[in-house]
Amino acid sequence: MLGLTATALMVCEGAALGWGGIFLHEERHATLSMAAAAITAYTGGQTLGRLAGDRLTSRWGGDTLFRLAATIAAGGLAAAVLTPHPAAAVAGFALAGLGSSVLIPLTFSAVGRLPGTPTATLVSRLTTFTYTGILLGPALIGWAADQVGLAVTMAALIPLPLIVALLPRAPAAGSAAG
Repeated sequence: MLGLTATALMVCEGAALGWGGIFLHEERHATLSMAAAAITAYTGGQTLGRLAGDRLTSRWGGDTLFRLAATIAAGGLAAAVLTPHPAAAVAGFALAGLGSSVLIPLTFSAVGRLPGTPTATLVSRLTTFTYTGILLGPALIGWAADQVGLAVTMAALIPLPLIVALLPRAPAAGSAAG
């Protein structure tokens, strides 16, 4: 489940980074500079979230933070894709980046707490899932966009962060099962 979570998250990240600017330029008729700002906004949101991620995890716990951040990521992606205004879409990409910022680190942390298999083995397996998502995701998005259009394809990704928020997580550090 954690591997599939990582793949889904990286498909969403690949969509924002690989297709966000194209989407804004082609579907929302944004200028090239505004379209490029979407990628900067997404990565800026991720940077801010990762800088605060450890403190937020300590305050709320990894599971609660994961579910909240996934909801924020989905909301940001929805704003980015569904608004007709390029500037508001850029703000949506920033919010999506902020929400997604802690999701992969928390997934790696959850994998590190799994019993039975050496942590290095689990981390390398999870890395394979993340690379699968980031490599295949943008290509699949391009293929789907050829079939049904980029706007529909991007909108179809909005539920992914919400779905992974509902998946079972690894036991918290210090719990009886952890």
